[in-house]
This record gives sequence, C-alpha cells and structure tokens, in this order.
Amino acid sequence: MIVGNLSNLRPAEIGLPALAKFTPASEAAPGAKAAPSGIGNGAGFSNFIERAIGEVDSKLQVADAEKAKVLTGETNNLHQAVIAMQEANVAFSLMVEVRNKLVESYQELMRTQV
Repeated sequence: MIVGNLSNLRPAEIGLPALAKFTPASEAAPGAKAAPSGIGNGAGFSNFIERAIGEVDSKLQVADAEKAKVLTGETNNLHQAVIAMQEANVAFSLMVEVRNKLVESYQELMRTQV
C-alpha cells in the first residue's frame, strides 16, 4: 500500500471542501476575538484530526520500512512486517470511515432547515 505523506493534508484534499474556507484559529487576524473555550472553538478538533492523520501516516511509514527490510533481506522477520502492514491498513480504513461520517454529518447539517 503506497499512500504517500498524509501530514500535509488539508480539508479540501480529503473530500471536505466546505471546511477549507474556514481559517484555522492559529491563522486568525491578530485583533480577532477568540471564542470561549469549548464553544465554537475548532482549534481543539483541528489539532485532534491533525494528530490522528499524523499517527496514521507514521504507521504507514513504519509498514513501508518493515516491508523494505524484508524485501532487501535485511531481516527475516516477515511476521512483524505483515503485522505492521495490517495495523497501517486498519488505521487507514478507520480514518477513511471517520472522514465519511464527518462528510455525512456535514451534509445532514446543510439539509437542516432553519
């Protein structure tokens, strides 16, 4: 499984184009007033998503490294390579399912009449 580096993903790149128009709290205007903690503050959620994507990316890199070691004959530990690849596969599948649920929730909110 070759996916590439996931740490630079933005909302528009994973199928959330509507979220791409929002400015992260870290890039907000200097004079802008921040929302009270826990209310409408997307910085915590954004950090959580970035950490999760980073963890999935690191699992994919570890799996690729283990696979390369087995293919080059550097190690005979095939079991560890297969386990790392399966772990990365499960993590990536979970990330895709979470993304799908977020998109579905966003679409449901957009259908809500005010």
